Amino acid sequence: MTTTRRPEILAHLKAQNGIARETMAWLRNRFDPSWDKLSKPRSADISAWLQAQKILHQPAELPSRETEKVTLYSLDSVVGMVVAAARVEGPFSGNASFAHLFLQGHADGLAKREADDESAFGGE
Repeated sequence: MTTTRRPEILAHLKAQNGIARETMAWLRNRFDPSWDKLSKPRSADISAWLQAQKILHQPAELPSRETEKVTLYSLDSVVGMVVAAARVEGPFSGNASFAHLFLQGHADGLAKREADDESAFGGE
């Protein structure tokens, strides 16, 4: 029986503030170390598990070549939500207006923080 290393994927994303870029070999090794190679059905299994963990990825269809790199982003992180909103996917899927409002609110918050930082440091 194989010992799962899936929690390592979640811990790695958390340590990387919700976004990471890794090879499919890295992902396969942590998803199921007993697999000696990937296939389209195995990549689909990984994708389904990631989505169940609220983790999206690019490309949208995970490749089956181990040397291919993929970007993973967690919807439990700010950066993951920004990426999902920009791509109109995940909770924003089919609702570009909601995605726009989210991104505009985030941009307004960043602009305010930038203005506050400039004031605090003697900027104009």
